[in-house]
Amino acid sequence: MSVLTNIQDYYGINDAQGGLLQTIFMVFFMICSPVCGFLGDRYNRKWIMSVGIAVWVFAVLASTFVPANLFWVFLLLRGIVGVGEASYAVISPSIIADMFTGENRSRMLMFFYFAIPCGSGFGFMIGSSVAALTGNWKWGVRVTAVLGVICLIAIIAFIREPERGGAEREKGEIATEVEASSYVEDLKSLSTNLTYVFSTAGYTAIVFVVGTLTWWAPTAIEHNHASKQGLNSTDELNPDTKAQYVISFYKPFYLYSI
Repeated sequence: MSVLTNIQDYYGINDAQGGLLQTIFMVFFMICSPVCGFLGDRYNRKWIMSVGIAVWVFAVLASTFVPANLFWVFLLLRGIVGVGEASYAVISPSIIADMFTGENRSRMLMFFYFAIPCGSGFGFMIGSSVAALTGNWKWGVRVTAVLGVICLIAIIAFIREPERGGAEREKGEIATEVEASSYVEDLKSLSTNLTYVFSTAGYTAIVFVVGTLTWWAPTAIEHNHASKQGLNSTDELNPDTKAQYVISFYKPFYLYSI
């Protein structure tokens, strides 16, 4: 998080509690992801995704108004951010898959997953720059909520709910009717799919490493520069300089994604 040290100072929390912010996010995300997938298989995915983004925007914006003596509320809202993110992270690929087939589908999914590291790096850079410009970490967080509102409006206005399997059905690649199955049957089927199992295990390892790196690296860089300058705290670093440290770290993520 680009403003983690500012949040730690504001709430008076240590590194363990700072790490708990990411932990609670991942726990909520992990629990809600299969639920959102279940709902997405049975109900209108566009509106589930829209509600999820609205929840995300609310939680992000509300977290910037939590007073310094109510860290537990900020922590809870961080978890709710995970709920909102689970909705569109899980459902979006299925919508893309039902709009395209063959190479076009692979290409569109490539663009979608390309946007994750690219957008994350871009968001961190914008957030840290806005925080430095305003002198308040809260505005660095609020600007991401504004971007979320823009995305929500675009989805409601321009995205249509595709027919499930419609793109393939038009080409005669699958049967006209798809056999319904229960949630338990779906889980059993996935557990016997070794490609899915090993891919999931590998991706879990990647998230473990990359998640830790993106969460703590900016803070570690700030502490390193403060130590080199003989400062007692990262608070003594120039705000503009702190923003440059964060930007210099996330810029490679953005460029390498491209």
